[in-house]
Amino acid sequence: MAVINVDFKKLEKLSGHNEKKIIECLTNLGMPVEPGEEGGLVVEVTPNRPDLFCIEGIVRAVKAYYGDVLPPYKAAPSNYVMEVEKETSKIRPAVCAAVVKGLDVDEDFLVDLMQMQEKLHDTIGRKRKKVAVGIHDLSKIKGRMRYFVSHGEKFSPLDMEGEMDVAEILEKHPKGRAFAHLVEKGAVLISDEEGIFSFPPIINGERTRVTSKTKEVLVESTGTSQETVEKTVNIIATALADRGGRVYAVKVGCKTFPDFSPARVKMELNEANRVLGLGLSEKEASDALGKMGMGTEQGKVLVPPYRTDIISFTDIIEEIAIGYGYENLEPSLPSISTVGGGDESEEQFHDALTGMGFLETKNYFLTNMEKLNAVGRGRGALGIKNSASEEFTFLRTSLLPGIMGCFSTNKMKGLPQLFYEIGTVYTKKEEERLCFGIMGEGASVTTLQPYLQTLIKEVGKKFRLKEAEDKCFIKGRCAKISIGKEDIGIIGSVHPETLEKFGLGHAVAVCEIDVSKLI
Repeated sequence: MAVINVDFKKLEKLSGHNEKKIIECLTNLGMPVEPGEEGGLVVEVTPNRPDLFCIEGIVRAVKAYYGDVLPPYKAAPSNYVMEVEKETSKIRPAVCAAVVKGLDVDEDFLVDLMQMQEKLHDTIGRKRKKVAVGIHDLSKIKGRMRYFVSHGEKFSPLDMEGEMDVAEILEKHPKGRAFAHLVEKGAVLISDEEGIFSFPPIINGERTRVTSKTKEVLVESTGTSQETVEKTVNIIATALADRGGRVYAVKVGCKTFPDFSPARVKMELNEANRVLGLGLSEKEASDALGKMGMGTEQGKVLVPPYRTDIISFTDIIEEIAIGYGYENLEPSLPSISTVGGGDESEEQFHDALTGMGFLETKNYFLTNMEKLNAVGRGRGALGIKNSASEEFTFLRTSLLPGIMGCFSTNKMKGLPQLFYEIGTVYTKKEEERLCFGIMGEGASVTTLQPYLQTLIKEVGKKFRLKEAEDKCFIKGRCAKISIGKEDIGIIGSVHPETLEKFGLGHAVAVCEIDVSKLI
């Protein structure tokens, strides 16, 4: 989840809706919210909705949900040109740009803009590898622009004194050192008639820094996927248009951007009704899509230019379900029956834990290093080559991130909460683990230990606890679980720093056990 901080009063003012309606809308859209600092609001946005990484996108979503008419977007013609040299196709082939004028920039605006840019870099941009964005003060850019391969040119990068070439930036600039691995095949630059002003995906030039005096900007984006680069520019340009800016087209190479024409996906109403178990009419389906900011026309669904997540009609079905309201769907048993069999050796654990009031959860085998490190389990994790998502880049080495994530997802559902999971983890070998935990006021090793005693008694074993230290847990409130001379797991009260990383404000105690050593 991408965490976005927004000014709540500003959100109310821009959307025209009160606190209750805003929170209800965001919750129904699958974006949990909680109070932030100094009257702010913390919104958790799924990475597949990068158009909501800014207050303008959230305002747009709230307005659409309550039936407000959204303005159309258009890019006025202009004489802005960016020439593209062929050699760039071997290094960083995708490039796109747009110009936005008439902006009223203040410090809050700059904070929001930087937040949106960084969230785009971290998610859809895959840490700047797939997409990187540069935003520049247009008034400092003169004449025709050029996108070309570096051959030792110098310029003044942000936050540094004097001119530097590419090699010096990669060695001395903090951003250069952090992202040097992205330019191993060569470096590309963007210049105007006065010289270089951007070194994507590393750093912008000091000359075109955006400040509170800026009234017009150039948005440029480069990367490895032309489609994603174009949609990223659309997201930023439409957000700035919602700020009151006027968007102008830029000719980049032989194409003109941005393209705000909606994508058209065939409306398959029968399929939507079949999947959702509904009998919606065309108007009802259209109304549901309208709440999601989408229109319909002549049997087609019109997808806005800032929606990067809509690939096929399967995605449209999900939009209809959200717009209709999951709470309005009536659950029913499937019309087919099947007979399945579980792992009999694990049934005793399921029976014991469900009998004690725990709910079973199932999490993905794949996770990411941020979540693994949050519970101190990142060491030795196996990475995924060419992962399709920043959310799923490593095989899990523990069930702890999944259980903690489950508590985080359900933190607004009341207390206490008891969850467990049995699943495979990947360390030096595959291991079957059992993890269970409790979240609630006063949750601790003391409150969780009786459940552990009951569980192990059910399988006819005896255990003992011995003091241990683990970064995931509070010092002095953590113990290894042993049967005979063998350590089989760990139990502890989760450290406040770990709770904070998962956005939890309640105490949590968890236990993780190697199942094979209990059978």
